Amino acid sequence: MFWKKDKKRKEIKEPSQIPEEFTEIDAEKKPAAAGSKALPGEYGVLKGFYVSEKATGLASFGQYVFNVFDNATKNEIKKQVERGFNVKVRGVKIVNLPRKSRTIGRHKGFKRGFKKAMVALEEGYSIEQEKA
Repeated sequence: MFWKKDKKRKEIKEPSQIPEEFTEIDAEKKPAAAGSKALPGEYGVLKGFYVSEKATGLASFGQYVFNVFDNATKNEIKKQVERGFNVKVRGVKIVNLPRKSRTIGRHKGFKRGFKKAMVALEEGYSIEQEKA
């Protein structure tokens, strides 16, 4: 086919062949933006904190609410929270929120549904969240 270019990949086998700008790994990561709800390190099934008035109030009782991926299970969420925040989890409750219909002018559509998890921690443990 004349529109496909035959590209040969260069195999890099020695570290000396890697350009200098790609060898430096940032030891310090950039700080999260003020509105960001980033989680530490590898967080797998967790997307971020779910922020609402009720979820903020639950934090004072040792319960935290997270947005999670649709295929996440309670055991996966428990393991990720325990590893990511160095806490002990007492229990996990999951809520599947359905999609909602929205109308803008005469156009109908849907607001995407999502899954959230409410994580209860053992006594004496807490998660420090960055305040915007």
